[in-house]
Amino acid sequence: MQIWLKILLRNSFFQVGLGLLITMILGGIILQWLETGDISKGNNPFWWAIVTMTTVGYGDFSPETPGGRIFAVFIMFAGITLVSLLTASISSIFVAQKIREGKGLEKLNLNNHIVLCGWNINADKLINSIYELKSDNKNFDLVLVNELSEEDITQLKSKFAKIRIHFVAGDFTQEETLHRASITTSNSVIVIPNNLNNDNESHDEKTIFATLTIKSIDSSIRVVAYILDRENLTHIKRAEADEVVVSDDFSLNILASHIVDPGVPQASNHLINTSSDSRLKRKTIPVNFVGKKYSELFDHFRGDDGSLLIGLYYEDENLGIGSILSSDTSSLDKFIEQKLKEGGISLQEQSKVHVNVNPSLDYIIKEGEKALLIP
Repeated sequence: MQIWLKILLRNSFFQVGLGLLITMILGGIILQWLETGDISKGNNPFWWAIVTMTTVGYGDFSPETPGGRIFAVFIMFAGITLVSLLTASISSIFVAQKIREGKGLEKLNLNNHIVLCGWNINADKLINSIYELKSDNKNFDLVLVNELSEEDITQLKSKFAKIRIHFVAGDFTQEETLHRASITTSNSVIVIPNNLNNDNESHDEKTIFATLTIKSIDSSIRVVAYILDRENLTHIKRAEADEVVVSDDFSLNILASHIVDPGVPQASNHLINTSSDSRLKRKTIPVNFVGKKYSELFDHFRGDDGSLLIGLYYEDENLGIGSILSSDTSSLDKFIEQKLKEGGISLQEQSKVHVNVNPSLDYIIKEGEKALLIP
C-alpha cells in the first residue's frame, strides 16, 4: 500500500488533479465563510470554485464583499496555473507515447498483421512484393522488428505510404521484443537474415533461433523463414518453420534454364513477377465443386473470367516429421533421418503446403483444396 501511495504522489498527473480537488474544496469553504449573500440562498460555492478555476464563469453567482472578490482573484490564478499544468501533463503523456512509438519501444495492439523480423538489402523489395501480392486487401498492417534507426524507419514509412508500417526496436530472438510486436495475434511472421552490414557471414543461426522462440511462444503462429545456406535446412525444419525459402534455389535453376531451355525462364518470370498481368494467383474453390471432377472446375474458371486452372493445393495442419525429432543432433535423430532418406522421405523437403500441378481430368476435388490460376 505504501509503495502504491509513493508512486501516486510522484505522478505529476495525480499531483495536479489533487491540487485542483483541494483548491475547489477550500475555495468553496472559504468563499462560503466570506460571503453571506447569494450563498445563503442555496448557491453551491464549490460549483462557483470549479467554474472560476476553469475560467468558464457562467455568472450565476459572483462574490460581493471585498474579501470575497480578493479571494476570487486568488482562485482564478490558481485555477489557470493548475489547469495549464493538467493540460501539459496530458499532452506530455501522448507526446512521450509518440516518441516511444517512433523509437519502437511501445507495445503494439494489433490483430491479423504481418510481422517481418530482420533486415537486409533486399527487405524493401520484399515489402513491395507483399504489397503487390495482397490484391485482396492492400490496406494492411506490417510490423518491422529490427534494429534500424528512427530516421530509416521514417524513410520507409514515407516510401510505403499506402502500408500501415509499425516499428518494434530490438533483438527479434527475444520474447519481450516479439510480444511488443503482438506476435500471438499476427497473421504470419517472416524471418529473414538480419544482415544490416552487408557482410558475408551466415546469419542462419539467428533465423533458426528466432523461429524456435516464436514457436515456443505459440506453435500455431505461421512462420516463413529465409535461409542462406542449404545445409541449415534440416535445422530450420526442426525449429518447426511452416515454410522455408533457401537463397538462390530459384535463381540457379533459372540461370541454367536460359542455356538448356530458352523460353522457360521468361515464362517463369511472367508467372511470378508481381507486376505481371499473367502472375499466378490462388482462388477459393466454390463449395458446390467439392466432390466433382477437376475437368468441371477447369471449365468453370475458363468460362467465368478466362482464367486457366493449372493445379490445386491444400495446407496440411498435421504434425510433421521434423516436429517428431528433437531440436538437438543426437545419434538417434541422425539414425531416424538416415532411414527416412533411405526410404525416399526427405526431411528437408517436407512442406505443410501440398501442390498438385495439372492433375488428371478425372481427379475428384477434395474439401480444403484451393485453385491455382493464370489470369
